Amino acid sequence: MNPSADVVVVGGGVVGCSVAYHAARRGARVVLLEAETVGSGASGAAAGMLAAQAEARGPDSFLDLLLESRKMHRKLGAELYEVTGLDAEYVWEGTLRVALSEAHAEDLSEALRWQREAGLSARWLDGAEVRELEPALSAGISGALYLPEDGQVNSPRLVRALALAAARNRAEVSEGEPASGLIRQRNRIAGVRTARRKIAAGSVVVCGGVASGTLARHLGIRLPVAPVKGQILSVETTTPPITSNVWDEECYLVPKRDGRVIVGATEEPGTHDRRPTLGGVAGLAGAAIGLLPHLARRPFAGAWGGLRPGTPDGRPLIGPAGDPEGLLIATGHYRNGVLLAPITGDAVSALALGEQPAVDLSPFSPLRFEGQR
Repeated sequence: MNPSADVVVVGGGVVGCSVAYHAARRGARVVLLEAETVGSGASGAAAGMLAAQAEARGPDSFLDLLLESRKMHRKLGAELYEVTGLDAEYVWEGTLRVALSEAHAEDLSEALRWQREAGLSARWLDGAEVRELEPALSAGISGALYLPEDGQVNSPRLVRALALAAARNRAEVSEGEPASGLIRQRNRIAGVRTARRKIAAGSVVVCGGVASGTLARHLGIRLPVAPVKGQILSVETTTPPITSNVWDEECYLVPKRDGRVIVGATEEPGTHDRRPTLGGVAGLAGAAIGLLPHLARRPFAGAWGGLRPGTPDGRPLIGPAGDPEGLLIATGHYRNGVLLAPITGDAVSALALGEQPAVDLSPFSPLRFEGQR
């Protein structure tokens, strides 16, 4: 079967659209298959924080990946705007990890220590300095770890811009066309089947989020990806009362350029029901008002849920699936899909086209859980 595409990407979330965009930029013939509409899964539900330092737990390969992808985001917005005219609404105003208790302040002090030792921009603010930076925050905040290089983006707009940029680079973006199976020829994946056609391919990249394991199981491949539901709500403001991302132990607040403040997110493993619950919304609302009392007087704009693709160690599955050849995996990004989309797209598209990726993906190999139960 002669290939009709160099790369077929299964899944149109932020990671799949990034793979398609970067592969198409390299001149590849790309087909992106999305079962619903691009960004209809976890990517479209995400708050869009680019909190590389806030997410990390220490200096390791995962931190390196987060930092490199955050760096790529700095250029990506202008790139996409030039190609598509769509503004992904990047904001680079840092993250405040605030402390409402002495125990949490001690944890944040430890994070400050190792981040400074790693040469990263980070400093401690006492309560007065926190309110000097963000006057609307609660008087109960005793201090905060300030990470000035973190940022955020409008996640649904970023996904649309990546998909459109891929299409402008001659990729086929097919919505409403789920992959129903993989085509195997001897020891190689040779393409993808859908309800209406067979697409022969040089490489297939599975970027299906929580659904990624379905296709893999047909091949006897175990992808330990499980849903972790996250509920999010939105509050309308004329002008957001904060400029930074604000994050404590119970919730985070992300001020958007259109005036909304996004409040997230619950952590609910093992459920496939994305609908928000009264308890989830109530818990987030109470935590948000505790951080930012101003929000109690603002209109409630809505709530929604998404299913993050979690893995046993909280780190993504990126790279070759092993046997059979020709199959690449890019899933399991958990709560960092938006942040890690640029580096994943660039590295996986390179692998798909027989090139050496710019980063070492071995710590994130999909094969690292083989033999575990």
